[in-house]
Amino acid sequence: MEEEFGNFQNHSISKFESMLKTNSFLFFDSNEYEEIIVYYIEIGNIFLAKKAISLASKQYPDSTILSLLHIEVLLLNNEVVKAEQIALKIYEIDPLNPEILIQKAKIYSKKKNHIKAIELLEEIKENSDLYYDALSLIGKEYLFIDDFENAKNIFMKCLKQDDFDYSVLNNILYCFDSIGDSKSTIKYLNSFLETNPYSEIAWHQLGKEYVKDKRYEEALSAFDFAIISDDSFVGAYIEMAKILEKLNRINEAIEKYEISIGINQPTTFALYRIGRCHYKLGNNDLALSYFIQTIEEDPIHDKAWMSIAIIYYNKNDFNESKNNLLKALEIDSDKIKYWELYAKINVKIDNFEEAELAIKEILSLGKLDVNTLTFLTQTLIKIPKNESLIKGLLKSINLFPKSAENEINYLLSAIYFKILDNENAISHLKKAYFYNPAKYNYFKKLFPVIPKLHVFKNMLTI
Repeated sequence: MEEEFGNFQNHSISKFESMLKTNSFLFFDSNEYEEIIVYYIEIGNIFLAKKAISLASKQYPDSTILSLLHIEVLLLNNEVVKAEQIALKIYEIDPLNPEILIQKAKIYSKKKNHIKAIELLEEIKENSDLYYDALSLIGKEYLFIDDFENAKNIFMKCLKQDDFDYSVLNNILYCFDSIGDSKSTIKYLNSFLETNPYSEIAWHQLGKEYVKDKRYEEALSAFDFAIISDDSFVGAYIEMAKILEKLNRINEAIEKYEISIGINQPTTFALYRIGRCHYKLGNNDLALSYFIQTIEEDPIHDKAWMSIAIIYYNKNDFNESKNNLLKALEIDSDKIKYWELYAKINVKIDNFEEAELAIKEILSLGKLDVNTLTFLTQTLIKIPKNESLIKGLLKSINLFPKSAENEINYLLSAIYFKILDNENAISHLKKAYFYNPAKYNYFKKLFPVIPKLHVFKNMLTI
């Protein structure tokens, strides 16, 4: 039957397009016009849909169905006033027609009167063939006004009528997420799965909810059930791999990523993550091969370029490291970690001018934390004295929150020792040691310019 309908539609479309090309006149009954218009609406060809409506209305001016389709096309083209005029005429003749109620509701929705749209849709009775469509539209209208609680309840009614409509399930989950009630989401999904145990989408979403709550073992079980329901579900393998990686079960993570690649075309995400896993295992050459595959698939994958640069840096091949890092910086020059590595490379090859450039870039980005400031202080001490850089770093340090004062004082003492301002250096070291003596050995190891403890204590007594 479906094949017969398809053949009928194909014949009608071919005949219609042939008529337009030859500028001739061919006869179509109202059903044919209806199918032609619906076809063009579905493929998004509004121009030909309007053309078909124009010809159809001349032959069948009193057809309600064709008028309703005309409204649909006008709304798709944002011609709300024209659509409303046609809708009013039909509504006067047939005010209880569910199809005209839906079209009028869509008009109100376009005019941002979502409450009126809901009121009209609620007039469509449960025994109507369009009741499900009306419910779905009501849910969407509630979404437009951010009434997630009512939207959620409406979409739940929809899902009771069609538990295979995964777009509705996604809308329900979006509502739960917007409300911010993770426990209720998990409870609802478990309830849904009791009656739909092979819903891979629901298992997948349940797994993601468990991840949010850091219930990783339960998440793994949920993703496993998603795979049992559909063993070609790439997303479930990827999510499992991400958790296994987080749990430091690296070999298992690699296995899941590789399965995902075997099912589908290799994704740069999976290739890159496999590379990262091998890097964590110390398989540097294998990691490098996956990072190279990543950039072959996606030449602007800056993280892969950065990872390649790190591997070459660890091999003391600083020129090759720098060449790859420059690719990453070309793609994204706002990553502090990239500039940190750039500074380290240039210090290693005694290119202090480029190292200074990296420090300036980091300071200009302004997204600094204690770790970054510590790195900058370490780097600054290794390069020749530069007053403007020292001033810039001191300014950034002095703007830092008071909550990090102890660590900051250790850094300031290192900077002042570097520039031979011993008075300020000892003053800051005294404060740092007094309030946080436990950190002394850590910062002494990072900054050799800080004096040994017995020397420092003698300094304090002077």
